[in-house]
Amino acid sequence: MANSGSKVLLAALVGVAAGIGVGMLIAPAKGSKTRKRLKKRIMGIADMMQDDLSEKVNAFKSAFAFDEIDETLAGGTNAGEKEDK
Repeated sequence: MANSGSKVLLAALVGVAAGIGVGMLIAPAKGSKTRKRLKKRIMGIADMMQDDLSEKVNAFKSAFAFDEIDETLAGGTNAGEKEDK
């Protein structure tokens, strides 16, 4: 189910981006200025999506405690064990 929700969100974002792009290309402005504005908006959307993806990856890592697994494999202590002094 979550997969289909992600697909809907992605389709909506692509639709919005396409609408903005077509609107800017049709708008009466100088071509070079329009291309610069379009590039700026596309890069903004890409940055937003990259930030969102980074947040999701970090949430996934923390949910499955990959840092603790890496530490255990490197010879550290297990997360649930206490060191004896």
